[in-house]
Amino acid sequence: MLAGEKESLVSVVDEEIVGLFAAEGLLVSPEALEFLKGLDEPLAFASRVAGEARKRGLFVVERNLVEELAELKEDEKIPVPAEVSRAPDWKPLAREWGPDLRFFDSTDVSRKSRCKGKVEDFVAYFRDRLARTRKIIEARGGGGNGALSTKALPALDRGRELRVIGLVKSKRPTKKGDLLVEVEDEEGVAKVWIGKGRNEREQACFRSAAGLLLDEAVAVDGRWSDPFVIAVEIVWPDVPVRAPKRAEKDVAVAFLSDLHVGSKLFLEKEFASFIRWINGGAETREGREIAGRIKYLVVAGDIVDGIGIYPRQEKELLVRDIFEQYRICGKFLAALPDYVEVVVAPGNHDAVRRAEPQPGFSGEIADALGGGSNLHLVGSPSFAEIEGFSTLIYHGTSLDSIIAALPGMSYARPEKPMCELVRRRHLSPLFGENLIVPEQKDYMLIEKLPDIVHMGHVHKNGYEAYRGILMVNSGTWQARTEFQAKQGHMPSPGILPVYDLRKGDISAVRFADEAKAGAEGGRL
Repeated sequence: MLAGEKESLVSVVDEEIVGLFAAEGLLVSPEALEFLKGLDEPLAFASRVAGEARKRGLFVVERNLVEELAELKEDEKIPVPAEVSRAPDWKPLAREWGPDLRFFDSTDVSRKSRCKGKVEDFVAYFRDRLARTRKIIEARGGGGNGALSTKALPALDRGRELRVIGLVKSKRPTKKGDLLVEVEDEEGVAKVWIGKGRNEREQACFRSAAGLLLDEAVAVDGRWSDPFVIAVEIVWPDVPVRAPKRAEKDVAVAFLSDLHVGSKLFLEKEFASFIRWINGGAETREGREIAGRIKYLVVAGDIVDGIGIYPRQEKELLVRDIFEQYRICGKFLAALPDYVEVVVAPGNHDAVRRAEPQPGFSGEIADALGGGSNLHLVGSPSFAEIEGFSTLIYHGTSLDSIIAALPGMSYARPEKPMCELVRRRHLSPLFGENLIVPEQKDYMLIEKLPDIVHMGHVHKNGYEAYRGILMVNSGTWQARTEFQAKQGHMPSPGILPVYDLRKGDISAVRFADEAKAGAEGGRL
């Protein structure tokens, strides 16, 4: 649209609002006019303002009156959890079992952050990342007599086979289309030449090198040709292939993320429908059976929309008080059955530090969420053991950088980049792409083997079984945002993944509207 056309449309809106007030015998100040134009449906709201001005005997509409009425309008929309009346014949199986839940403090940064942002902190952070990843790679075997330090390379005979383990410092193509990669350890830097390949093994190595990320720790197998290591294989830490775990109890775990309570786009009706459903209000026998098995609910961050997360966010908020956002969320959590253990981690919209690893909620925010004995507040990332299932909980902020960096990744299939993070045994391998606090210990490293990995952030449901590990992205409870529409991203709101720990089935329960919720899913 041309600038002149924009100005013309603006002047038409101005004239219509001024004319509306003039017809009522009122004047409107320039400040009030500007504020009105920034609201949804400004003409309709101007009519409401005019009516109130007449009641008060005013002659001039000032900005303070418009702001007052706008705040009242927003308060009328603030979501309030409906009263839950549990069905009298509701006898959930999950109530019959006591919880089997514990947390691993060593994987959670909560109450342990000591970083001061000094150079020494960054050095210690990367040393820890490399040392612990090296142990994971060495436990996989291979590499002949073990990895050599970069310092030992110059003394080797030409053609000697070797393995070097380090952090990827740089990666660039050569004029002939080969790759030159620098791998750094505590002793120095090795130059790794990855040719397009004279045989099938070298060609496979070249293809896999397309997935190398800066700052990640890998092993390179090859031969020495001073001053290069001629690579024949790239070895990622990865996880061993295992049979999927099964529980003895007939219980299930449900997954939530990205509620965004406080946003105008929070799906209050659908979420209230979920609350009624989990309290025995399902209309179908299948739905009641699924809901009755849920013993655990794991929430992976962005439980509120937050304040000041992005420019002009206030225009998209119903609730502009951060504590009130959490109090409302706490009321929803309190409406869950008391036999369900609820585990809640933060996300990038929540009121903890934006940089990862993120500590769990504490202080006034924790108080606002409620203090029930079945509510467990953890950091992101963190590990919980649920009925013997080691469960990795992480909001998933780094999925943005992985999707951008690796070929074949997309927001439509979030389970794919989740698998790549597990393959690299690190939740944020690209340092600097999203904010990372260089703690003495790298809490983003996946040292402990998970049975379940749960993330959110991208507002899209996705599921996959990777080497015996269940990957779950639990989508969102927020409608499609303007930013997502501009990006062409289609979220999948209002879908609840439920994993049956005994059968190994995952059901995606859909809450399309208040009256109807269907289910679909299958064995992984």
